[in-house]
Amino acid sequence: MLVTKKQPTNSEKKSDASQASQSSQALSQKHQTVHPKHTEKTRVVIHYDVGFNNHIYIRGKGADLSWDRGVKLKNVKSDEWVWETDIPFHSCEFKVLINDQIYEEGANHHLKHKGSVQYTPKFS
Repeated sequence: MLVTKKQPTNSEKKSDASQASQSSQALSQKHQTVHPKHTEKTRVVIHYDVGFNNHIYIRGKGADLSWDRGVKLKNVKSDEWVWETDIPFHSCEFKVLINDQIYEEGANHHLKHKGSVQYTPKFS
């Protein structure tokens, strides 16, 4: 006995394609990655021209900083240096240094999470 398979009509083909498309869309929506909104960063901006081949560093306690080893700030202008972090912390105190060797004068600066500090340090 010969059994023949029924061929789908054009409307059945369109219906099957539509269902497959909807199914794949639903599946892709289930597996979409949700990207969090851009969060505010904690920021320190230093205005100081240290001269050619010199750099500003930051040391401290909190915000993933250490008093033992400095973190180099990003030089964005000839006299502007920026340090940013999005790491959460409760409190932070810090000082900036020239070439991670010469501390700025005065007391430590304090910073809160998502806060911003901008100043011109004084070096002797």
